Amino acid sequence: MLTLFTNLKGLLKIRTICTDGPVFRMHSRWTVLILLVCSILLASRQHFGEPIHCLQRDVSRIKALENFCWIHSTFVMPHAWNATVGVEVPHPGIDRHVPGKPKVYHGYYQWVALALLLQAILFYLPRYLWKTWEKGTVKALALNLHDPLLTDAEKEKSLTLLVRSLNLHWGHFDAYFRKYLFCEVLTLVNVLAQMWALDVFLDGVFTTFGIKVLQWSDWDQEYRNDPLVRAFPRMTKCQFYDFGSSGDVQRVDALCILPLNVLNEKIFIFLWFWMVLLLVLTGVTVFFRLMLAAMPMLRYCVLVTRAPQASKGALDRLVGRCRTSDWFVLYLLAKNIDSRHFSAVVSKLAAAMDQNGIHRPSTSRDYTKLTYV
Repeated sequence: MLTLFTNLKGLLKIRTICTDGPVFRMHSRWTVLILLVCSILLASRQHFGEPIHCLQRDVSRIKALENFCWIHSTFVMPHAWNATVGVEVPHPGIDRHVPGKPKVYHGYYQWVALALLLQAILFYLPRYLWKTWEKGTVKALALNLHDPLLTDAEKEKSLTLLVRSLNLHWGHFDAYFRKYLFCEVLTLVNVLAQMWALDVFLDGVFTTFGIKVLQWSDWDQEYRNDPLVRAFPRMTKCQFYDFGSSGDVQRVDALCILPLNVLNEKIFIFLWFWMVLLLVLTGVTVFFRLMLAAMPMLRYCVLVTRAPQASKGALDRLVGRCRTSDWFVLYLLAKNIDSRHFSAVVSKLAAAMDQNGIHRPSTSRDYTKLTYV
């Protein structure tokens, strides 16, 4: 297991070029890492441990019984959830088999590890799309300007190339920004879809899982029922049919302990709070991105915060002449190059636009042309 976990360290590797936001990385790195660790942990415990223990008087066939119950699922009796444990029933959800009484089968615990792996892939999908579309654009523009110890000659050469590239492509970054915005919205859609999928997977208990766990501690000790046990029962029933000594079909009722569900419940209660946090933060991020698109002053304030050493006048002139997509590229450059080098970029780029007489961007639908005097 330690070897398997070691292979995940690449997700924690610090990248020299950052082309996304912190919430985006929570989806594509931290959530993926959490899901993969949980999937490996459960798969190891399930396939190389003992995920089920059944109680039966005939110990000679106990192993066959356990394998049968694990493969064909176990069940609980819904009418026995609210019965008094130790008086009416031996365990929550466990009662005598009465023909006609409903049963709830639990077989999803066999697929939890695979479901978590699939979730990890889906959470990484927006990052994969963005890497495919981004194609190292920011890295190519930033050159070696992340290094604050550049010689004057190298610094001047890199600054000249960067300013020339930005001046040439100014107004042409719309597709670049739209692709990132699509990936960011996709993270919001993905976390909503994942919460819905988990609710279906767990028979409708995941949506209010965390809320019920929080409420449970405030319920009266005499009347409260653990919501974790309802979602992941630790004690279940299993029916196994066999031939008796006389050749007649015998039904064997067995009680089965599912120790793996103790781990499952901890994992899913953490995932509930984590996904709610992701949902809130992602919603705020997408809303903030829309506010940036609508408010040039907000874009200016963000750039000033990111690059406090840059000339305020030059920044003001640049923000006034750029679309949201141009601002987005400037913001990514401010994150990835040294602050003093970025200040020089802002000053040189503003001066070049002043010299060329570039006005505010055209509002027409033809985004391939810039307006000159």
